[in-house]
Amino acid sequence: MMADRLLGSPNACPETFCITGARGKTSVAHALAQVLAVEMPCGVIATVGHGFPGDLKTTGDPAARSLRAMLEGLCLRGARAVAIEVSFDELARSRVEDVRFTHVLFTGIDGVDPSDTGVSSDRAKAVLRLFGSPDLKWAVLNLSDPFSKTIVNALPAGVAVAGFVADANAAPPDDDVLRACAIRVRAGEIAAMPRGLRMRVACETRDACTKANLAVGLIGAFNATNLLAVLAVLLARGLPLERAARETSRIQGVPGRMECFGGAQTPLVVVDEARTPAALETALVNLRRHGPRRIFTVFGCNGERDPAIRPVMGAIAERLSDEVILADDNPRGECGETIVADILAGVVDPSRVRVRRRRALAIRTAITLAGIGDAVLVAGKGHETIQEMGELKVRFSDRAQVVEALREWQEGRR
Repeated sequence: MMADRLLGSPNACPETFCITGARGKTSVAHALAQVLAVEMPCGVIATVGHGFPGDLKTTGDPAARSLRAMLEGLCLRGARAVAIEVSFDELARSRVEDVRFTHVLFTGIDGVDPSDTGVSSDRAKAVLRLFGSPDLKWAVLNLSDPFSKTIVNALPAGVAVAGFVADANAAPPDDDVLRACAIRVRAGEIAAMPRGLRMRVACETRDACTKANLAVGLIGAFNATNLLAVLAVLLARGLPLERAARETSRIQGVPGRMECFGGAQTPLVVVDEARTPAALETALVNLRRHGPRRIFTVFGCNGERDPAIRPVMGAIAERLSDEVILADDNPRGECGETIVADILAGVVDPSRVRVRRRRALAIRTAITLAGIGDAVLVAGKGHETIQEMGELKVRFSDRAQVVEALREWQEGRR
């Protein structure tokens, strides 16, 4: 309330989209901002930055006043809509309680039982409060998540429901949920192409069912769910399915989140922020589904962080890659050689692992070794532009290094 008095109401944009859930928030927020930009300027506030697509500033962890300042700033710059990523932690701290959303998109809550009296119960209640926003017009729900039924039962009168299901083999939603949906969008066929996804999508309303083809240059089966979430929003805004699919096909990846470079007449290089065993395995498994001839993985582990995950990540990289190049990530005050030794402790065949602690050299080594039809995963830093080494904080970008290394790869083969 104090921030609103100082900065003016942040509700100047006619449409404000909230994206919450356990996964996919950043990708969906950026994708929405991209597709809506065809119709009107749409800002984005997400983990990797705030601003407009292609012109982002670091968001970090803004306080409540900063969130409202970002909203106000985007509206002053001409934004007619804003897509905001909202984490469960932000909900618990009431960070967005006074922001009036026209659309709230729920990507999933990982099966939280609302009868649980622990932390999960607080999380569930916070999500439900979000769907009570005074200006809410549409609830856009992942129907594969059972918690969507709880949301439907708690919605205020007058709020319409659009649902999406990416998994064709998933159990059908509850009948009450299906009856509540004015729009349902689902994928019947999902195919991984060398550098993207192709799917057959269907939109069901109470009166009709239409179908369309959608092809997009995104890597990873999980992106199918994100794409259907975006489609559901576009359909809720009144776009016909054919046009919504056409707009969605133009979506480009989030900086540093399974972001693709090259791949036509060069090796495919994917930059991702994967820094945990689960994230690294997900990235490699999804990349393998797109059929590369070989996978080269460049990664390291953070210094002054949990050392127990290092051998685990070494084992995952060795098992799912054809060759591994170890590099420094953010060693901070810890000895880089110690970090590398910890990773190698999980490796069965050290001959498949090269150590190039200078990260720029490691990226160039992997891309030099790769050929057309191969893939290189550069994991760890994602969209970051700083590398922490001891007391030094040096400007370094995996994405910039990849672009330069691919240019050198092409020049070396002319």
